[in-house]
Amino acid sequence: MSVCVSGRLYYDEKLVSSLSRVVDLGRLADSIGRPSSRYYIRVNTMVIEPGVLYDLLRSRGLRVFFDELLGEALWFPVEGPFRVRDVGKYVFVDKATAESVMVGANVYAPGVTGFSDDVRRGDIVSIVGPRGVIVGEGEVVVDPREVGGRGLVVEVYRSCYKLPKLRELKEYHSGYFYEQSLPAIITTHVLDPKPSEVIVDMCAAPGGKTSHIVEYTRGKAIVYAFDHSARKVRRLKETLKRLGHLDKVRVYRADSRYLDKDFPFIRADKVLLDPPCTSIGVRPKIYDEKKYWDVINSSRYQKQFIKTAYRILKPGGVLVYSTCTLTIEENEENIAFAESIGFKVVEIQHVYGSRGSSGYWFSDMVLRYIPYIHDTTGYFIAKLIKV
Repeated sequence: MSVCVSGRLYYDEKLVSSLSRVVDLGRLADSIGRPSSRYYIRVNTMVIEPGVLYDLLRSRGLRVFFDELLGEALWFPVEGPFRVRDVGKYVFVDKATAESVMVGANVYAPGVTGFSDDVRRGDIVSIVGPRGVIVGEGEVVVDPREVGGRGLVVEVYRSCYKLPKLRELKEYHSGYFYEQSLPAIITTHVLDPKPSEVIVDMCAAPGGKTSHIVEYTRGKAIVYAFDHSARKVRRLKETLKRLGHLDKVRVYRADSRYLDKDFPFIRADKVLLDPPCTSIGVRPKIYDEKKYWDVINSSRYQKQFIKTAYRILKPGGVLVYSTCTLTIEENEENIAFAESIGFKVVEIQHVYGSRGSSGYWFSDMVLRYIPYIHDTTGYFIAKLIKV
């Protein structure tokens, strides 16, 4: 039976009990419903200096700022919230599209689930997500009867929150930057890859951390990137191609739980593992609905990757484990499991984030990001060495 928390989180009692060990669920529900106040991009330092990109974006009239500590990071202030009208005509979209529209994204064909009967090309419409939530307002740019493929359907001019339409900029298509959350950028710094090292990104799509590894090492590391589905691998390659890194990464479609068997020649110096998770920390969300069983299944799945990471690492090799969720089962408990098979937790020396939850000896050595404390996505990072 689901328990509704502040009208936005729908979790069963066991999941509520689990999360209550590390977060205030009322505050989490409030913060999950809105974006962070800063929207980050990572500058592709292989092709442009951060200061040069900063000047280019400023010359376009955009408000952009340098991050205080990360030299390759820039951020834009997120404006809002704004009130969005009900104009009486509707385009209906899926949950992921609705959450993107909340921060100003346009509507493209794959995210459209339907139209009200009277909608025609050129009409002004309200964009409606699941559960009837109106997230934006815009103009329909195609006849609804001709919608197909991946084309633009609604050009959004008003949404709950406002950001520049970064993917429409020439600088985006030139590969000058990658949109990435602050904790995700920090994850590569924790990994600290070096030139000539063999680096494996086990769950690499869509390619944010893989491309950061290339930039961090100036293209001089031996980087392997894996993902299990053809769709994800296509997306990974598209990212690397746009950024100019495709020739610097060995990309494979593979199930990373079996890398030691399918790629027995790999002996990694460092492994990055950002496995599939329950994504409870991702924001903004219209709502989130999960059961404790989802968490348990996810945790069991993640352990399989951890075991393989141990097998492919050289003695003394480093594993950095990260998730965009908040449960202890997918984070601290998995790190305790990693210790049980031969890893040792290493303290992360970084000023961002808070130390982990109590109850584990290594709690002050890992990093947690709580949306209502750090104004970021919810996130977890741990660093381990194979002993």
